[in-house]
Order: sequence, then structure tokens, then C-alpha cells
Amino acid sequence: MKTLVIVNPAAGHGRGRKRWAKLASSLRGLDAAARFTSRPGEASELALRALGEGFEAIVAFGGDGTLGEVVDGYLSAPEDARARTALGCWPAGSGSDTARHFELGNGAGGLGRLLREPKLIRVDAGRVSFQDERGRPAARHFVNVVTLGLGGEVARRVARSGKPLGGTITYLASSIASIARAKPYSLSLVVDGVAEAPAPYHLVAVANTSSTGGGMKIAPSADACDGRFDVVTVGDMPRAALLRRLPLVYAGKHLGQPGVHHRLARRLEVRSDRTAYLNIDGEAVGALPAVFEMMPGAVPFLT
Repeated sequence: MKTLVIVNPAAGHGRGRKRWAKLASSLRGLDAAARFTSRPGEASELALRALGEGFEAIVAFGGDGTLGEVVDGYLSAPEDARARTALGCWPAGSGSDTARHFELGNGAGGLGRLLREPKLIRVDAGRVSFQDERGRPAARHFVNVVTLGLGGEVARRVARSGKPLGGTITYLASSIASIARAKPYSLSLVVDGVAEAPAPYHLVAVANTSSTGGGMKIAPSADACDGRFDVVTVGDMPRAALLRRLPLVYAGKHLGQPGVHHRLARRLEVRSDRTAYLNIDGEAVGALPAVFEMMPGAVPFLT
């Protein structure tokens, strides 16, 4: 299987290059090449180019942001151009929640085993249309989780600070800091074509897989192959209540708590009374209004 590994050397707060050096030897004897990214967005370009070069598998070596870029480049190509190519990932980032969902990342030789003995599954993807930082229409594909409101504020804090303490601790600290100043957004939701009255929300999560933020199990029962998003909303509540519920998210026990609701949907539209930012695969990207559309089974994925 002719494979391209797209390596993000900056993943894991700059530890991606060292992690790759330790694992590269596991690919000896395989028809595999590696290309390194040097800037944001380049993984998407490399994935798109690889489709025209006959690669049968493209593996993102980094975190959820790296995989998100690869998925976006892949799904930006015509269907016939990607018909014979599968995607995969190997965790080297601070969060790597998609790899955690699929139980990838075990052992130094695991990447080699993934390519020598692959099991292929069809994974859903999402497409989110939103406004970029200049207010222009933009879109992005994802296979992990998008959060907005409080989640977007957390992503912006992390983007400013980096992740020197790793994904889990950094996201926890940023979440606490964001909750300390949290104010609910008045959001208008349209769920599978049914409009709901505007209501106050602190956070909306549109999940394809189960966790975000380095292990926050925001949608613990999410199935990435069922053709539906798990939509989790956190309504208006005091900041102290938000802080009390935060530890429950790591155990996936927050669903059903007062003010926290879960539903399944194939399409979601969200508008806000004020600027509300998005967190797409752990990255601070864009703002509302946004439209989320499910793409069932869009990605052949190596597990």
C-alpha cells in the first residue's frame, strides 16, 4: 500500500519531530514516504496533492488539527479522485482525541502494524460553513468535534498560550479561565429543519467522535459511523454550576445534568446575538453563523 505520512513537527508543542524520529523505523520495508508541514494549512495542501500522485493511504501524524487539515484537503477533491485512497492518523499532538476514540497509538511499532494489517472502516465526516475572521463565507470538513461559544473562547486562549503543559492540562486551565468570565449567548438553532426559539447557551458541541480537549468526553456515546452528529448543549447556568460540571465531562457523566442536553441530528444551523467563535478540531477557526451538514461514510479510515 503506497502511503504518505504527513508529519506535523510542531505537534505536541514542538515534540512532533522527535516522536516521528522514534517511530519512522517501524515503516521499514513498507512503500511509505513522509512529508513535513511548515505552516498552518499545509497538511491540507499535501493531502490534496497526494491524491494526484497515486497514494493509496494518507496518514496524519500529529494532533486533531493536523488530521482535520488532511480530512479537509481530502474531501475538497472530487469523489473520483479520492475513490482509491484511505485516510488514517497516528497521535503525536497534545490532544489527539480522534486517535483516542479509535484506540490508536499503542506501542512504538503500532504505526507499522496499522499499515501492514489495516482494517478499513467508513467514517462519517461533517462539513461546517461559517464566517472567517474577515466576515467572509468559509467552510471546513471535520471528523472530530466542533464546539462554539465557550468552546470557541477556550480555543482562542489556547491559540494565544500554546500547549506547554500538554493538551489535557492546557485545555483544563483554559476552560476554567474562560468559565470565570462566561456569559451565555442567545442562540437560534435549526435542528434537522425544525427552528427553535432563541435561548441562552454557554456551549454547543457538534460531535462526530466522543472527546475533545485532550480527553473531555463531551459526547461519550458518539458513533462515528452512524450518520448523525451528537449535539450537546449547555444552557444558561451560574458560573459556579459550570465549574461543578466540568470534572464530569472527563468521565462522560455530564449528560442529563440540569441544563445539559443531548440529541442526534444530521443538520444543524446556529446563529447568535453576538460574536461567537468556533473551535474546529481543537483549532480557533471562524465564527457564527454556522451550518453543520453530515456526510455519512465519507472517509475510508484505517484502524
